[in-house]
Amino acid sequence: MSKVKLPMTALLVLQVVALILYPPTFFQRAPQAAVLPPALFLLFVLALAGVNTNTLTLEGTRSLLIFVQGINIVVRLMMLFPNLKTSAGTWAWALLVLQLIGIGLSWFLMGELERRLLQDLKFKRAEAVADS
Repeated sequence: MSKVKLPMTALLVLQVVALILYPPTFFQRAPQAAVLPPALFLLFVLALAGVNTNTLTLEGTRSLLIFVQGINIVVRLMMLFPNLKTSAGTWAWALLVLQLIGIGLSWFLMGELERRLLQDLKFKRAEAVADS
């Protein structure tokens, strides 16, 4: 069985999806949780901006991107069980499914980022910079 390697662009898009994957009704019940996706997205953008402006090393960027996904997993686990039942006493199946998908996606992305070459994190290649 051959492994298909996702392009780095797809991994970056999946990182954003893993951060924002929540049912809309969840933020109506827990409005304080609405701070998390934008905060993690900001860290994600800062990591990519830092590496492409040479203010952050490649190792630091990878560590920050993995940190963001790790925090995403931990926070999702902390929010899962207290919010599994609604105030009406019914199960929040959409929340359960989306939380598990978000956790699995973040876990997958952390592993993929560890296996990638550090140079894959840069948008500009060394050859492109030398030609300019």
